[in-house]
Amino acid sequence: MPLIFVLIFLTSSAFADKGGVVRLSRDEFVETAIKTEPRFQETRMAVLAKEGRIEQIKAGALLPKFEFSMLTGAVPGLKQETDYNQSVRAWDFTKMGPYFGMNIQAAQPLNFGQLQLGLRAARADLQQKRMEIEGKELFLKTNVLSYYYGYLLAKEMDKLAQDGNKQMRKAADKLEEALDDGDEDASQMDLLELKAGFFEIDKAVLDAKSGLNKAQLAAKFALGLPDSIQFEPADSVLAAAGDFVPSLDSLKNWAYTHHPDIRRLSAGLEATSMQMELASARLAPEFFILGEFEYAKSWAGDRTNLSKNAFAQDPVNRLSGAFGIGLKYKLNFWNQWENYKMARIEHRVLRQTENYANRGIELQIEEKYEDFLVAKGKLESARNALRATEGMLKGAAMQYDINPSKTSGLLASAYKKNLLMKKDYYFAVYEYNMAVARLFAQAGY
Repeated sequence: MPLIFVLIFLTSSAFADKGGVVRLSRDEFVETAIKTEPRFQETRMAVLAKEGRIEQIKAGALLPKFEFSMLTGAVPGLKQETDYNQSVRAWDFTKMGPYFGMNIQAAQPLNFGQLQLGLRAARADLQQKRMEIEGKELFLKTNVLSYYYGYLLAKEMDKLAQDGNKQMRKAADKLEEALDDGDEDASQMDLLELKAGFFEIDKAVLDAKSGLNKAQLAAKFALGLPDSIQFEPADSVLAAAGDFVPSLDSLKNWAYTHHPDIRRLSAGLEATSMQMELASARLAPEFFILGEFEYAKSWAGDRTNLSKNAFAQDPVNRLSGAFGIGLKYKLNFWNQWENYKMARIEHRVLRQTENYANRGIELQIEEKYEDFLVAKGKLESARNALRATEGMLKGAAMQYDINPSKTSGLLASAYKKNLLMKKDYYFAVYEYNMAVARLFAQAGY
């Protein structure tokens, strides 16, 4: 957790300008949010653990057992005694002396094929985990983009609500002035109708302000920003995403070779295949080279003659060693056989998954592409309708300039239609941008 807070602080310091405001472009916002996502920090640690497993296998290839031990201390001496007319050596605890001993043991496996299989299986498992993370990042980016586009949408709604409130009240003030001046073309009913609509306008202003605050909180949460720093998008308006959208066939062809799920499945097939071969190889005996050396020397008691010979043998002084080729075979054959059967079953399951994985992803891409086409059509329709309401507004404004009191109701109606159409248009832009993001995420593009 401390690392996350440090990263958040560095991110805030890197982008913050005067006034404690962080301004980020769309891509910067997504990249920063991905980096500060706590769950992905934990997932990346799992990748490091699998990388460490590979290094562990490599480190165990050469002399996995190489031990050295040493001991120094005091031991009793030896003395000559007569037992049944025979001279024997016995311990003499009255003459203690220094002692030195050492032992070296080393073993080198010769089953290098098993080592290579294990290493390849670990690498495939690592690739599988990386593809899993990449797939999750694609869909996390979609959620993060919804925060960014959602904030731009909230800003547009806030501007529309504020502008609508300003213009409607301005029209009401002018109509009220015309009534006070006794203008015969001014209508009391038009004024009442305008004032009756103030509730709807005020409600829209409050909702827009609340939506903007919630969007700000969502963006700050995604970036991990403290309360003292505000977020502002680098884009000033909500516009349709300019990302080039390939054809449906191009997206399918891309997914066949680049989609994280397909690549994760391929890595999983390789990993289970290696595990199956490794389990099969472990059914055979294991060969190894073993070496051992032991040396012990004591200088205690009546060892005048023995001490001169560094390699003299007695109950304390020892010199021994061994070197050769060994064989180890696990007699619980059934246990190894079950491991092989489990690896074979897992491999077959992934093989069956491979048969329909491509088709499943293809269908999902087709679904998201259809959503994209619908969103694109709605955006074009909303854009055309917006142009029409802007034309209506200009016509009503011209008539209003000629006769303000008589055409105030017409202007207010045209302005309201244009305002509502702008709202629908920006929602269509938001849905279009999110449709593009979901399509790219589904295709792994």
